[in-house]
Amino acid sequence: MGEVVYEQGVPIDGADSGGIARALEQARAADVVVLCLGEAAPMSGEAASRAHPELPGQQRALAEEVLALGKKVVVVLFAGRPLIVPWLIEKADAVLMAWFLGEQAGPALADLLTGKVSPSGRLPVTWPRAVGQLPLFFAQYPTGRPFNANEHYTSKYLDEANTPLFAFGHGLTYGDFSISDLKVNRSDFGPSDTLEISASVTNKGSASAQETVFLFTHDLVASVARPVLELKGFAKITLDPGARATVSLTLAAQDLRFLGQDLQPVLEAGSFEILVGPNANRDEMLATTVTLRLPHT
Repeated sequence: MGEVVYEQGVPIDGADSGGIARALEQARAADVVVLCLGEAAPMSGEAASRAHPELPGQQRALAEEVLALGKKVVVVLFAGRPLIVPWLIEKADAVLMAWFLGEQAGPALADLLTGKVSPSGRLPVTWPRAVGQLPLFFAQYPTGRPFNANEHYTSKYLDEANTPLFAFGHGLTYGDFSISDLKVNRSDFGPSDTLEISASVTNKGSASAQETVFLFTHDLVASVARPVLELKGFAKITLDPGARATVSLTLAAQDLRFLGQDLQPVLEAGSFEILVGPNANRDEMLATTVTLRLPHT
């Protein structure tokens, strides 16, 4: 491994930009730039709301000048919340979201950046493109006028995409995974039944890595409006390059209960979507429909 040279560049917060020139000098001489950006720990948590959750201080000025050098730039982003940095995601060669790590942060980051370990974490939140999209989450409720790009009077923004920058569950690895062949052991089931769900996962990449497969459902018609996606389970699988295996998940009929109009748990007959994928982006999911039948229906 080659020499690692450090330069602060700018403080986390404040107006001081005097160190940018020194940082650029080091960056010009580097083969790869690891650009560490983000918040300080006290900027997140209790009594630490931010109206403008972007890079604080002069960090954007530093980042833009480093990115303009044309070097390979890997960003390590520290924060307690998703930051509104679509320009950074677009221009950087890679971004590693570190959140706030503990005393083994250095060795952990070194293992990931050098390829000793493949990243396996997945986003526990939905990452917005703009503040105006907030609140933004995968379990949102349906609207009476769902988004349609060809119709003006539907739920959309005039100046931004409806989709998040990254969906809940997003996360890349040094592998290259595909999910296929979704199967459910039965298309009709009763209140005491459990569905057996499976899918094939293939690592088409050149490195051993771990993939996460999420199980979502969508109650198509109910007496009380249901979210467009509900997380019901997940499975993890580690595969060598070129390997293929099957992941299995279960879904009990009773897991489809919800609070009815009297705020008591209720299980209703009807059709349910079963969706499996690497994150909450519907475009990356496999889906099928099953029917729950109750004794009186």
